[in-house]
Amino acid sequence: MTENIPPEPLDIKDRIKKRMSTCSGPGCGNFAIWFGNELAKYLWNSWKGELRAQGIDWVDFLKMLSEYNSLIVSWAIKDELKWIELAGRLYEAIVKGSRRSDLTRFM
Repeated sequence: MTENIPPEPLDIKDRIKKRMSTCSGPGCGNFAIWFGNELAKYLWNSWKGELRAQGIDWVDFLKMLSEYNSLIVSWAIKDELKWIELAGRLYEAIVKGSRRSDLTRFM
C-alpha cells in the first residue's frame, strides 16, 4: 500500500500550523486545513488517475475528503497521527473504498 502514498508534504503541514497559530475560535482547524485546498490538491494530484477511472471528479473528492477533517487535524496540527497512517487511511477509504462501493451497485 505504501506505493500509493505520496511523500509527506511537510511544507503544507507547516503552513497549516502557521494558519492555525493566527486563528482562534471554533472554526480555526477547518480554516487552517482547507485554506487554498493545499492538501486536497496534493492528494488529488497523486490519486486523480485512479479516482477519475472510477468516475470521481474534483468536487466529489473534496466532499469525500472533508469527512476526514478530524484525522487531518490530528496529523497537521496536533501531531497525533503519522503521515503514513493518515494518507493510508484516506487512500483506503476514498480511493479503494469508492471502488468497493462502486462494485456493489452491480451485485
